[in-house]
Amino acid sequence: MTDESRLDPDALLKVIDDEAKLRSQGKLRVFLGMSAGVGKTYAMLKAAHRAQSEGHSVLVGVVETHGRSETAELLTGLEILPRKIIQHRGIDLEELDLDAILIKKPDIVIVDELPHSNVPGSRHEKRYQDVLEILRAGIDVFTALNVQHLESRKDAVESITGIRIRETVPDSILDQATLVEVVDIAPSELLKRLADGKVYLKDKATEAAAKFFKEDKLTALREIALRMTAERVDQDLQRFSVKRNDSPWQTNERLLVAVSHSPYSEKLLRATRRLAYNLESPWIAVHIDTGIKLSDEDQAQLVKNLHLARELSAEVITTTDTSIASAIKRIARQKNVTQVVVGRPTRRWFRDVIEGGSLLSRLVNESHDVDVHVIRMENLKHRRPSFWAELALYRTKTGIIKYWNTLCFLVGVTFFSALFQDYIGYRAIGFIFLLAVLIVGMFGSIGAVLFAAAFSALFWDFLFIAPRFTFTIASPEDIILCISYFAVALITGFLTNRIRFQEKLMREREERMEVLYRILKDISESYDKKEFIQKVRARVGQLFDGECGVLLKAKESVLDFSNSDEYPLPLNDKERAVALWTFQNQKAAGWSTETLSQAQALYLPLNGMNETVGVFVFRPEKKIRKFGLDQETLLYTIVGQLGFSIERHFLRKRIIEAQRVEDSEKLQQTILASISHELRTPLTAILGSAAALDSDLISNPLAKDIVKDIEFNSERLNRVIENLLDMSRLSSGSLALNLEWQDISDLIGVVLKKHAKPLQSHRVEVGLQSELPLVRMDFRLFEHALANLILNAAQYSQPDTKIIIRAYTHEKQLVLEVKDHGAGIPVEFIGQIFEKFYRVPGTLPGGTGLGLSIVKNIVELHRGTILYHKNEPQGSRFIIYLPLEPQPTLPIEENA
Repeated sequence: MTDESRLDPDALLKVIDDEAKLRSQGKLRVFLGMSAGVGKTYAMLKAAHRAQSEGHSVLVGVVETHGRSETAELLTGLEILPRKIIQHRGIDLEELDLDAILIKKPDIVIVDELPHSNVPGSRHEKRYQDVLEILRAGIDVFTALNVQHLESRKDAVESITGIRIRETVPDSILDQATLVEVVDIAPSELLKRLADGKVYLKDKATEAAAKFFKEDKLTALREIALRMTAERVDQDLQRFSVKRNDSPWQTNERLLVAVSHSPYSEKLLRATRRLAYNLESPWIAVHIDTGIKLSDEDQAQLVKNLHLARELSAEVITTTDTSIASAIKRIARQKNVTQVVVGRPTRRWFRDVIEGGSLLSRLVNESHDVDVHVIRMENLKHRRPSFWAELALYRTKTGIIKYWNTLCFLVGVTFFSALFQDYIGYRAIGFIFLLAVLIVGMFGSIGAVLFAAAFSALFWDFLFIAPRFTFTIASPEDIILCISYFAVALITGFLTNRIRFQEKLMREREERMEVLYRILKDISESYDKKEFIQKVRARVGQLFDGECGVLLKAKESVLDFSNSDEYPLPLNDKERAVALWTFQNQKAAGWSTETLSQAQALYLPLNGMNETVGVFVFRPEKKIRKFGLDQETLLYTIVGQLGFSIERHFLRKRIIEAQRVEDSEKLQQTILASISHELRTPLTAILGSAAALDSDLISNPLAKDIVKDIEFNSERLNRVIENLLDMSRLSSGSLALNLEWQDISDLIGVVLKKHAKPLQSHRVEVGLQSELPLVRMDFRLFEHALANLILNAAQYSQPDTKIIIRAYTHEKQLVLEVKDHGAGIPVEFIGQIFEKFYRVPGTLPGGTGLGLSIVKNIVELHRGTILYHKNEPQGSRFIIYLPLEPQPTLPIEENA
């Protein structure tokens, strides 16, 4: 089997590992559509009936029919699992019964509405997390999904439709799917279904047709769904191509261009980018390391070319091979490439002879399954290298000493052969020289092999072939023998050298894998983040001969330069600026890059899956110009793995902190509820006693004032207790809404009458729009919310100032305003005023900091919003927006 047809062992191992993981869990089948109403649930239930008829046990976990009769009919004949009842804020809500599914363990379970958010109190926050647990239990899942709910498509869909997408699922869900089935329908047909009431009921259908269901928007969503499915199919095809060694399947155009250190590679890259853009196809830029040592200038040009390829959105691949043509054919097969782009070659007779022809001729003659594009090159004659320029490509870093050692070795072999010439003859001596060339090929460079073949042929001719001590050869047989010897020596020497080079490549690959293995082992065996960062720093510093450090981001998402444990070397202002640029732009900068290259160190972003967690810093000990390509690739791989590990540590820490906060809040709610109830009983008795004393039975004015103080402060304490109790109910989710139609003017009147005493020192002004609509609300809760706003206005404004209460309608919303003329809230604290137990610094003592938080929670329970604005010229202005619903129909009174 030839090298180019050999399967890639690493890629093959990955495919086998992925398939083993899939076999160990259930299979996921996703029915994907461009929007609601295309028939995803219908197709899913039809597939469920087919599976059941084939003998599989099918269980319907959850299916939403949305009133569609034809979908509901398909549920007949399938076992439907009763949904689990979860109480939230006093309301019974239905959810998928995950535990019952795991106990029943059917072959297939139907789970509709994959992006759905579960009710608080469920095991998982999202339904797709329930699906993942079902799959891990070895149960197959059928599910449905609209394209707008995929995380990577969310922004595009929002810009197309103008509608905010609130529920999403990660794209990794599709990666785990065994089968993605597109349920497609023409936009015009979908609009007809919508008009016929087959998608939504009448009122909702009218609203959907006015906003989301437009033919242009649906066409764009359809294209996104079809393109994404095509990408999925292309990925599957590439995965399958790893396991075969035949020609590429031309199912989709994919371009490839080889990148070298030549400055003309830039033109090839741009030409390939134009072709790929016109074909709307992906493209690959590949660099093949053939073992030829590059000068610093050539190395810099190669790095520049590879950076240009990345900027042009190419998939950059770096590989090693002794033959460029063989490497291109191998990668073309693995990546299913259909078109290869090359430059028009110049005649290089020396390299063409050695390598079996030019790159173009080899690709055309040997690659019958791909198209080859030849790009015109300008000034072709000036680019043709001389013989010595070609030969110079095979130079080595050891310089002339390698050739001197080769010459000495040949002289030694010559003296040895001269001692035995009379016994073995000159023809046998030719074989000794051939053995010498093979030995040079094992230890020397290609140039040394050429040198040894040429000089050994001259030594043999001059010293051993008759007539001796002359370059003349008398016998025609000896002439042919000498020429054949030179050719055989050259070929065998080159083959030996190539074998040695391949051995070197295997050894370097093994060393890289060993380094990565040790680093991963250091990370996995470390107890905490600080420990594995120190180990990676030490290992990378030793490997690349430099000093390393890690700058992590703080909680405020900014780099923390104060942590000297992770980065012990001081950074001046310029170096800090480079580190900040790297963190903000998520790109490498500093030494050995094209960005801010005057810096003393190399700065690499530590990127995780979802965020940039910091910056890796490398400062070389020796003043070398740049990293080699192999060193750069290895360092980038190590830094990438370190970034993932640090992100996992951050996520684990956040989960622990979130659990601690949740436990703390539960304890806090329990204590608040207990204390509030314990305080309320004696407080009720105090209020009752004060009310009994505040009568005509007491005539002493001083005693009457004391009773009034008792009443005032008891009511104040009672409001605090009410706030504590309501916050406890709101936080626990046990507060049920009693929604009824209410008149907002009645609500304002009740609040002002009940709190007349605290407001008697202020001038309250009420402005109501005439004929205000009714609002569905919980009267007691909203009375509490409005009272908190009005009493806050009274507490934080001077006596005899005005408090203004206004109610009016605006854009299908009821607007309720409370304005005062107090000191107002400083700008820097506005973002925190609705947090629990928060009090603006510098305010008067008294209060718990719960009032505004309770107001916000109550308003949001009613699907409203509350905003704060500064009241001009001074004071505060709180605005509540409540959605208006269609007004109730009042009963008609019959005339007697």
